[in-house]
Amino acid sequence: MLSKNYLNKLDIKKILLENLNSITGPQAEQESQIMISYSSSKSENNLDINNSEVDQKLINKILNERVKGKPLAKIINEKGFWKKIFYTDDYTLDPRADSEILVEQFLIDFKKNKNQKHLKLLDLCCGTGCLGISIIDELDNGFCDFIDVSKQALIACKKNIIKFKQQQKTTVFQSNLFENYPINRLKYIDFIVCNPPYIPTRNYLNLNQETQHDPRISLDGGKLGMDYYVKIINFLISVKFKGIVYFEIDPIITKNMYKLLLEKSVKIVYKKTDYLNLDRLIKLKFPG
Repeated sequence: MLSKNYLNKLDIKKILLENLNSITGPQAEQESQIMISYSSSKSENNLDINNSEVDQKLINKILNERVKGKPLAKIINEKGFWKKIFYTDDYTLDPRADSEILVEQFLIDFKKNKNQKHLKLLDLCCGTGCLGISIIDELDNGFCDFIDVSKQALIACKKNIIKFKQQQKTTVFQSNLFENYPINRLKYIDFIVCNPPYIPTRNYLNLNQETQHDPRISLDGGKLGMDYYVKIINFLISVKFKGIVYFEIDPIITKNMYKLLLEKSVKIVYKKTDYLNLDRLIKLKFPG
């Protein structure tokens, strides 16, 4: 911990690294920079921070919580994703770099289609809204609906919509999947992006302490991790959805996902791996 007053920035960073190395390993360097930047209210460039601008009391407070195992994002209510810093809290799944593959691939696909003039997107199980917001922020003609069952998560989503000035391009719905979502709106949706809970319950119970700070509702996908995929796919088939779905997936459910899609005659346009070469994205087109 920081035990002296008026330490310079390099000394503070050294102390942070000593405390963080055993907790975060290779992430210690990045987390130490985030703490220093956050304490000085300068989130963009750590090099621009003067020694006098670093709030050592705030850093101590953050570090005390961090060494107890609470994720940094949950302490400072911020997490970087794609090109922005999103608000996050105890009621939302922290944005993760793994999910950026959905944004990246979606934008690659969309920009290949030069005839696409308008985009109507749905971010299902939206949490912070990081997927939908990141996509429409890159497009002049993109509009997005956001659905989450959690009222508290939608408060976080709305904060991010306002933070990034996307109010005119977004609508938010509290709904258990499609239960309270107007069916007529779905007819006009071109694409759905979705990162549903997909961790099998037995695996959830063995998650590390940090991951368990995320709400269970955003992680636990039932016995096989497939509960939400089954509900979503069955519903979209029943309403003859004609758009495209981008699902985040995990290698642990890939086999069962393929089996489900084969049974339902849902076409797999492609599957993509993340930066660690793990199954992470599947793009689907529905029959009819």
